[in-house]
Amino acid sequence: MFIITLLLSFVTGFFAPATVPFTPAMPAVEEDNSAKSEKLSWSPSRKLSWEDFKGDPDTENPHHALTAANLALDAKCRNNQLEFQVSCVFLPTQSWSKNKKSEKLLYHEQLHFDLTEVHARLLRQQLQALGSSCDNVQQKLGPTVTAAFAAWKAEQDKFDKSVRHGLNYEAQAEWAANIEQRLKELEAYQ
Repeated sequence: MFIITLLLSFVTGFFAPATVPFTPAMPAVEEDNSAKSEKLSWSPSRKLSWEDFKGDPDTENPHHALTAANLALDAKCRNNQLEFQVSCVFLPTQSWSKNKKSEKLLYHEQLHFDLTEVHARLLRQQLQALGSSCDNVQQKLGPTVTAAFAAWKAEQDKFDKSVRHGLNYEAQAEWAANIEQRLKELEAYQ
């Protein structure tokens, strides 16, 4: 039996952490009840609001807002069967905005969160495709997760670059339609 818990983090427009190498015996991420661990799970019925952005703005950062969105993976083998859960979460205390009046800026930040959910669904799809036997999955799990993280980060960067961090409204509308379509196509992996 092996147990892993990975928290893959990406903070849009600011930085991305180093890739976490896969180790079957990786210790679980400890949960606590402090405000620092506050999370909002992605939901089709709940959009972000400026009240969700509780972090202190970085005055030296040129961006107007920062969305801290995470993919969290909890995978374990039980009786040689892979069990996993992939979550898309928003971290309020690590997310901030210098302008909490702009609905256009909030919409851009929502698209980052929605794009993270697309990648959560893609990861669920990829993990299901690995099969359920832990004997077959163990060597493939690490590379699958690493590739999923790299694709997620690359697409977030591509999104920001192509929409100029929300300033190119026409390009952003195209991205919004694409993200919505992909969410529908991947509904089975919600």
